Amino acid sequence: MNQSTSRLSVVATGVLILAPSGLLAAPTPPPPGAEIELWVRGEGKPTDGDAPRERSQHVDLDKLPLVDMVRFDAQYGRAHPYRGVALSAVLSRLGPAASLDLAILHFANGMAVPLPFRDAETMSRLDPFIARGMGVEAKDPIQVGAFPSIPKQDARADARPIAFTGNKIVVADKWHPALSDKVQAAFSPWTHTDSLVSIEFAESKPYYRQFDVGADAKVQRGLALFQQSCQFCHGARQTGARFGWDFVEPMPMYTYRKAQMNLFYHVAYKPLDAAERGLMMPAMRFMTEDDAAAVWQWLRAVATKPMPAYTTKTGGKGTAQPPGKAAAPTPPGPPAKAAALMQPTQPTQPLKPAAMTPPKP
Repeated sequence: MNQSTSRLSVVATGVLILAPSGLLAAPTPPPPGAEIELWVRGEGKPTDGDAPRERSQHVDLDKLPLVDMVRFDAQYGRAHPYRGVALSAVLSRLGPAASLDLAILHFANGMAVPLPFRDAETMSRLDPFIARGMGVEAKDPIQVGAFPSIPKQDARADARPIAFTGNKIVVADKWHPALSDKVQAAFSPWTHTDSLVSIEFAESKPYYRQFDVGADAKVQRGLALFQQSCQFCHGARQTGARFGWDFVEPMPMYTYRKAQMNLFYHVAYKPLDAAERGLMMPAMRFMTEDDAAAVWQWLRAVATKPMPAYTTKTGGKGTAQPPGKAAAPTPPGPPAKAAALMQPTQPTQPLKPAAMTPPKP
């Protein structure tokens, strides 16, 4: 064997040895709750349950500069130490076009909370924060993904409590700009959210135009009521939230609740054993009989008429507008002690998974 042949043999042997080890090396997937998809809604209607995506990217929260701070959490109703990142910092990762003024937060349980993220007053009041870890008391070490579940109030046994997997949205107030004063007092979408899985960017007018299916006054009133309360949990024709039933598929809800009074009793009241039976819908006691009748008219219209496709092109039909910002009274805010502690500090301890005792109410 000459010298050149010997060299070729050594090279070939090296390739055979090194190639398998390279093929076996795969990137470690992010832990549960660490990765969030950011995506821009594309033109057209959903296909097989998925909305068209113009573009998307995944963000690993653990690779962002996380901070530690004690914050008031409106969902828990008290202050806790958290480690995480401001929602605005995550939104900016996609570099959304100036025309995109709505960020729809999609949660693991199907909740969808539209947020007018370019409205400074809304973002300042809610001060949304994505937490990756928390402690129960101010001096407790922060543990990754350890967020105590939340049972329903006054439930003897809750078959389906709100549970978190790896992250949690923390807002300073239960207020939401789409809710009227009457609704604000009885319902908040932030009460029912669990862990964030994706954020959809859209233009608000074309997005809400999808649900505009008739110019009749009662249908328009029903549409407005849908935007003020129903939209956070329910969608129509695979568009919108999926926490509750789709209003059209597979069964049109207006046929299931044929009598308008039946819809009123279903919406305004709930069985005493609802939590034990795993029923999730809260009692919408602010809903009147006339309100329920208007919602029923819209339910019939959205089930019997085609929904407009999402399009940002000018000249689209329909009169639906984004829900106006509700003039809710300014809340008292977090306790002074908790507010004083809301100062960021640098993380000093590694995140370690651990079981936690639920916070005291």
